[in-house]
Amino acid sequence: MKKIYLIRHAESEANAAMDLDNPTYYYDAKITKKGEGQALKTRERLINIKFDTYICSPLTRTLQTFSIIFPNKSPVIEPLIREHLFHSCDVGRQPDLLKTEFKSFNFSNLNKYWWNNDKIINEKKIVKENFNDIKIRLEKFKMSLNKIESETVAVVSHGTFLSQVTGYMLENCEHFVWEY
Repeated sequence: MKKIYLIRHAESEANAAMDLDNPTYYYDAKITKKGEGQALKTRERLINIKFDTYICSPLTRTLQTFSIIFPNKSPVIEPLIREHLFHSCDVGRQPDLLKTEFKSFNFSNLNKYWWNNDKIINEKKIVKENFNDIKIRLEKFKMSLNKIESETVAVVSHGTFLSQVTGYMLENCEHFVWEY
């Protein structure tokens, strides 16, 4: 049995906003100063756990959160665990742009339009997913978990995606241990 530590990203600019889409768009939102503090606290809570594998969503708020919680570690970048595409903050960025900010991470498994199920799109357009889409991604992610031999896995992802496993919305930087 694997122990999967599901970790929701730290507070983002979009989480802190009252209205996600008006008047400001938060494309691929970054974490806030408060979020940085949350991530540091989570780092202290998890510091004594020996993880075999690290997996992270390619959205900036998860990459930043991962970098604080697990400094000097490189995750598997997994687009299946991205947030449910519904708001501007859930629109991603091209892998070459992400690489300029997160130099030690490997984005080679990302297609150019990974946040839009690999379909070419105007990069500022929000094409909302339905809830069946997120369930399909979760099932594909579970199949990928079956293939890894790790016992203890850290997954940094998003509230709506993780709620498909936990049954509730985790707080920013809260973690849930999923025995899988």
